[in-house]
Amino acid sequence: MMMKKLSALIAATTLLTTFSTLAAVNLDRTRLIYNAADKSSAVTLTNESKTLPYLAQSWVEDAQGNKADDMLVALPPLQRIEAGEKSQVRVVKGVKADGLPKDRETLFYFNTREVPPKSEKKNVMQVAIQSRIKLFYRPQAIQRSGSSHPEQQVTLRVANNQLVIANPTPYYFTALAVKNSLGKNLKEVDGETVAPFSEKKITVAGLRLDERTTLSYINDFGGVVTMLYRCQNNMCKFEKNVEA
Repeated sequence: MMMKKLSALIAATTLLTTFSTLAAVNLDRTRLIYNAADKSSAVTLTNESKTLPYLAQSWVEDAQGNKADDMLVALPPLQRIEAGEKSQVRVVKGVKADGLPKDRETLFYFNTREVPPKSEKKNVMQVAIQSRIKLFYRPQAIQRSGSSHPEQQVTLRVANNQLVIANPTPYYFTALAVKNSLGKNLKEVDGETVAPFSEKKITVAGLRLDERTTLSYINDFGGVVTMLYRCQNNMCKFEKNVEA
């Protein structure tokens, strides 16, 4: 019985992995920044199929996974994309957008679900694959310039068997990896998002931070930036960026 359950689990996992690699409608980015001063922010959708048209259904959710049309709206909510073609979805402000915090970013999620054309074959299972990326609404009061690097204010420390990533900035911070001076992973933190003016605590038994430790994060453009930290008494502060 145990082997049957295991086989079923493996089969289901393989099926899901296969579906994720067969998505026809793909987004041109892994995150979206909506600057409040702009009328809209756009995402480009590409139908990678060479033969079939697809419908693309798009919408915005809040951090709890609820539809957020009163805050941010995806337009058009439904469109047809021909084989090999591109199209855009614009995110615009909803009727309650002015009520969003003005001193920090707000996290949303942009979603696109592809709807394949009806198959003419019998007994064919069709799957609607959904893509979901983070959408950060950035109020006008904290618009960033190219010369500002607020991520450098993020600190690391260890307390009570917990790795603490402290983010004193008004921006969301997405951590990727914490490594020692030899490049060895001290703790997997892939995709850990730290909200503005808050801390993220990750349980790690017996962890000590090296005098030199690196912290990698994802920037506004989806790129990876690695920062070198100098640590004293289990408290680490930014020293310099590490060249790729």
